[in-house]
Amino acid sequence: MEFLQSNTSKPFSSAVIHSGKVLETVLTSIPQGGTTPVEGGAAEEMREIFRQLDAILAEAGLSKSNLCSARIYLEEVNRDVGQINQVWKEYLGDHPVNRRCYGVDLQAGMLVEAGFVAEFPVA
Repeated sequence: MEFLQSNTSKPFSSAVIHSGKVLETVLTSIPQGGTTPVEGGAAEEMREIFRQLDAILAEAGLSKSNLCSARIYLEEVNRDVGQINQVWKEYLGDHPVNRRCYGVDLQAGMLVEAGFVAEFPVA
């Protein structure tokens, strides 16, 4: 198992690579070095998460086309899922990643947190 440490301000790794085959990461809408989520609501928080995801994927030699699964955690799921869906379409286009959305009680004033799984191409 390999741990990526892109965000060294937190007491946990940014992503984990399992057996060189799968990358798993959980991201928040708090930018690196910050203590609060980005402003602008759930859509802007999702954009920040995708910005962080792009950096982690690039560090691992992957891209969003390698994504296979996502878990989206929303503080106000019924209110914000429409905003998330729009940003999702902008980011992923026609790449049909399996996704689940959950309503949860998030910390630090966040509206969105997201977990992703990406698969490494077969060599």
